[in-house]
This record gives sequence, C-alpha cells and structure tokens, in this order.
Amino acid sequence: MSRFALAATLPLALALLGTTPALADEVPVPATQPAADIPDSQIRIGTVQLEQPFWLTTEQTQQINATAAGAETALTQSLEAAGLDPARATHIAKTVIGDAAVGGAVGATAAAPIASTGAVIGVVSGLIAGLPFAPIGLVIVPVVGAALGYAMVAAPFAALGAGVGAAVGAVDGFVSPAPAAELPPL
Repeated sequence: MSRFALAATLPLALALLGTTPALADEVPVPATQPAADIPDSQIRIGTVQLEQPFWLTTEQTQQINATAAGAETALTQSLEAAGLDPARATHIAKTVIGDAAVGGAVGATAAAPIASTGAVIGVVSGLIAGLPFAPIGLVIVPVVGAALGYAMVAAPFAALGAGVGAAVGAVDGFVSPAPAAELPPL
C-alpha cells in the first residue's frame, strides 16, 4: 500500500522540487548518480529506491528517474553555490529529495478519508451538471467531478507532506554524516 501511495504522489513531489537555480550554468556539475545508471526496473528518488510498479512502462520509469535526478542535481548545485562542499551537498540533496517524496506520499495517504468526501461531493455535482447532457453526461461528468473533488483536497495535503519531508530531509542531511563513498579524500 505504501508503494502505491508513494508512486501516486511522485509526479506532484517531483513537480514541486523540479526547479533549477538561477545560476546553474556557473556552478560545476555535481557527482550525482545519473538517471541512466539506474536499472529500468527501479525508481530512485533521492534516498528512496523502489521496484518499478507493474502499471508503469519502462519509458515512464526512466522519465521519473530523470526528473528526480534533475531535481537532485539542481538542489546540489544550489547547495554548492551556497558554499557547501560537493560531497556534503550531494548527500543533503539526496536526503531532501527522498524525504520529500515520502512526505508527499504520507500527506496524500493522510488526506484519503477527507478527499473521499470531496470525491463524493464531486460525483453529486457531476450528476447535477451532467443531467442536461444525458445519457453520456451522466457517465463522464460525475467521473471528472469525483477526480477533481478528490484532487482538490489531496493535493494540498501532499504538498504539505512534501514540504515537511523536505524540511526533515534537510535537517537529517545536515546532521547525519555523509556515506563513506561520498566523503572527500583527506
């Protein structure tokens, strides 16, 4: 269940974290794991690594990995521009991106009971709005209403969860030691 919830919030979490810094061209490219190095059967978002769900195609998995790697690279570049050494910046970026994805999944899951109510309201509104377009309006418009009602409630919770997860990841990344492979030589 948690894998499904995490996979459901991936596009939202990646969209929230997919910005690039203004000075990205002036900063050297960090040593993050390129999306091409990740197997096609896995999804890697920061420190989170999952098996590819059966309902995702290989191309979609590669797009998710590329987007996550891009967000991680942008955050690493921003941290390096702020004066952090590359190994520490990479470690913090991986932790922030991974924890933000987990936080988004937790937020969306926590919103499910409330969002279900929004979906029911959307169905009722869709039935009323689709009545003039019967019979097809009574099929399509309630489905669209349910999706919109659910999303309007779940999206803010997922965004809040991603924000809290990113904050926790930033603290964890700063406090925890970088893995031995990322430490610079003495």
